[in-house]
Amino acid sequence: MKAARAKQLRKTPAKSRSGTLGEEPVEVYCRIKPVDPGIPTCLKVVSPTVVQLSPPEGGNYRNGTHTKEIQYTFKHIFDDSVTQKEVFDNVALPLVSSLINGKNGLLFTYGVTGSGKTFTMNGEPHNGGIMPRCIDVIFNSVSQFQAKKNTFKPDRMNGFEIQDESDAVLTCQNELGYFNQALRALKTPRKKEAFGEGDALYNRTPDDGKIDSVDEDNMYAVFVTYIEIYNNNVHDLLDDTCDDLITRKLQNKVIREDGNRNMYVHAVTEVEVKSPEEAFEIFYKGQRRKRMAHTNLNEESSRSHSIFTIRLVQAPIDSDGENVIMLKKYITVSQLSLVDLAGSERTNRTKNTGQRLREAGNINNSLMSLRTCLEILRENQQNGTNKMVPYRDSKLTHLFKNFFDGEGQVRVIVCVNPKSDDYDETVHVLKFAEMTQEVQVPRPVASKPDIGLTPGRRRAALFAKKSTEEINPNTELKELDLDAVALFNLLPGFPRLNPNSPDDEESVTKLRSYLEQRLSARAAVITELNTLQLNFRKELIRREGDFVLAKQENIGIKGTLQQERKRYEILEKQIHYFQTEMNDLRKKVDEKDQIIRHLQQAVEDKDMIISQQTLDKEKVKEKCVSKIAAAKEKMTREMKMKLSKELDEYQTKMRDQQEKFRMIRDFLNDDTTPKVTPRPFVHSKVENIFPRTPQSTLNTQGTLYMPPNMTPSQGHISRRGFAVSNPRHRRSRSAGAGEVWLDHKPATAVELNTVFQPSMKKRKSVTKLTDVKDIVNSKTSKYCLTTQEQDTDGELETKLYKGDVIPTSGGGAQVILNDVELLKQLSPTSEMTSRKRSFPDVNNENTELKCAVSIEGHSKRPKS
Repeated sequence: MKAARAKQLRKTPAKSRSGTLGEEPVEVYCRIKPVDPGIPTCLKVVSPTVVQLSPPEGGNYRNGTHTKEIQYTFKHIFDDSVTQKEVFDNVALPLVSSLINGKNGLLFTYGVTGSGKTFTMNGEPHNGGIMPRCIDVIFNSVSQFQAKKNTFKPDRMNGFEIQDESDAVLTCQNELGYFNQALRALKTPRKKEAFGEGDALYNRTPDDGKIDSVDEDNMYAVFVTYIEIYNNNVHDLLDDTCDDLITRKLQNKVIREDGNRNMYVHAVTEVEVKSPEEAFEIFYKGQRRKRMAHTNLNEESSRSHSIFTIRLVQAPIDSDGENVIMLKKYITVSQLSLVDLAGSERTNRTKNTGQRLREAGNINNSLMSLRTCLEILRENQQNGTNKMVPYRDSKLTHLFKNFFDGEGQVRVIVCVNPKSDDYDETVHVLKFAEMTQEVQVPRPVASKPDIGLTPGRRRAALFAKKSTEEINPNTELKELDLDAVALFNLLPGFPRLNPNSPDDEESVTKLRSYLEQRLSARAAVITELNTLQLNFRKELIRREGDFVLAKQENIGIKGTLQQERKRYEILEKQIHYFQTEMNDLRKKVDEKDQIIRHLQQAVEDKDMIISQQTLDKEKVKEKCVSKIAAAKEKMTREMKMKLSKELDEYQTKMRDQQEKFRMIRDFLNDDTTPKVTPRPFVHSKVENIFPRTPQSTLNTQGTLYMPPNMTPSQGHISRRGFAVSNPRHRRSRSAGAGEVWLDHKPATAVELNTVFQPSMKKRKSVTKLTDVKDIVNSKTSKYCLTTQEQDTDGELETKLYKGDVIPTSGGGAQVILNDVELLKQLSPTSEMTSRKRSFPDVNNENTELKCAVSIEGHSKRPKS
């Protein structure tokens, strides 16, 4: 595909070079928009061809760097004092002259929005721009040499055909019928035209310029087209086949290539105009459909690139100097395209959103494509490369591809707003202009066909016609009589008579016979002439009647047409009013729809929040219900356990009391027993029966465990059953890495300041043993109870009761206390105690009570 494209691009310029004489640069002109006095500017005219751009005072641009003053050179610079006439004479008049001589031309205005491009191109009623002056000059030059209407007919393929007089009349009748139908298809005006309509159309100031180099031996016809490129889509502004007249949705047109490799818009409407007024009516018709909008920088901003094309068709006349030669190969077509480019915009200044933002994006993209094509053309010409120019990236560059390949002259008018606020945009515009001037385009030469006829045929025919009109009418009548005699001479000439004597009867008889025949023939001719005269009179009377009727009908049609035009204007105004109202209502509806969408979104958010809160409440409710159920179950279980423990305690007390009574009774009844001093009675569960030893333990039910070396005979014990366990139980070293301690500390333990500290690598610290799982846990192997008291000297004394946690046969566990550590600090000046003294007496009762509290989970002491 790339090779094919490259081959095609090389072929097009080759055709152009055959008719060119060297190359010429693209001519770029600069026009500066007038500004009000007192407004700071950044542009200054140095000479008629040089302009200087200065950064505003106190402004930092280009990523914070302060730029210097820069000068730019143009073909010519038009300051704010230059008139529209001077701009036209310098820029567009040479293009009009080339158009009449058979050459193509392209002129477009370039600049940011609000820089005066549309004013330069269109102007005002009394101060016309380039486009109306081009039309005036063209018709001033060729108005005397125009062909009859519809002599040239577009073939819908960028070419033209020649029609004879009958076909031209038939085409006129068809167009008249179509026009009557089109009167009912009223078009909605977009806005009031830039330079008026109605009376302003006829009160405008025309340009009186004229091109003298007109070939008088040619017939001319002027055709116009008007299109726009909106959002990179080509629309025909003169298309009357659109059904959606209210919303003005125009059909998209495609760009094609004709047989001569020229680009054109397929199926575009080409209208033949015979006067400037007709051309302006067509232009206003397209202006009503052109996309215009209000922005922050321009009250009437063009939202599309508009292209008004004037096509001049010419063909030579025959040798008689009156009619066109009916050969298509002798037709010469030239065109002048006047392009009003939409202005480039910056979103941070226009604050466009929605549709306006999309339009601005497409405008900037098409202008960027134009700049890219020109840059690649310049690079190919300067470096001798053959890079493919991306004409197809944009409809704008694709349509004017032939002009940059050498099919016509190209001129650019750069419109600049000198205000300091537009400095950033002006820099880019002037850079584009500087780059465009470096592009070279082939210089075209018009090639007219040589038909081999003598020049001056039209002038000779006019001279002959004028000479004929100056001839004496009587002379013409005599010539007509002679012609009539010659026409009606039906008999041969007089017979030759050679009378020998006056009495020659034979000669007289022949002469009489000939004269009688001649008289009878004359009578027949006169009779026929009278009949013809009568028929001619009747036909003339009938024709005069038809003419009178046609004249009256024509007057009626003119009146009807005038009424229709007035009605058309009234309906246009009504439609414009309704369209404005509809646009306002549509804006209000859009605003309300947006508010509704916001409210709906807010309602959905609130509903979602409510749903989430409902779910959270349900989850919290479920958690609360489950917690309440678990708490109830736990409380029920604890109450059952507590009740069972209290019942066991009461039963134990009862058995203890009974045992005491039995012992007392036995003691009193036994006379042989020696009397001994009674031992002090201790209020506890089992110490009132036998003394506590260091090897005594507590099980998980809070009962005392007697070691195996103590026999029942050594003391009276309770008959309550103990949990069966193995005191010699040793945990396997492979069961876990190290011992796990259950560190039972007071809730408000005093910090130890001793050098020696308890060493428990793996431990679980608790303040209350409210959960039996802490003891029953298979990982727990050691138990440590910490108590803190004051000794007799007032010093802090910390005791650590250590024991082993041994599983029982019932699936529970019990703690065997087997060691007590004492941590105590003494003053060096105090009386030293013996280090070899035995372990201080331990209050077994208090220890038992503390163990009971820690293991049973309550502080209720048994009653003595």
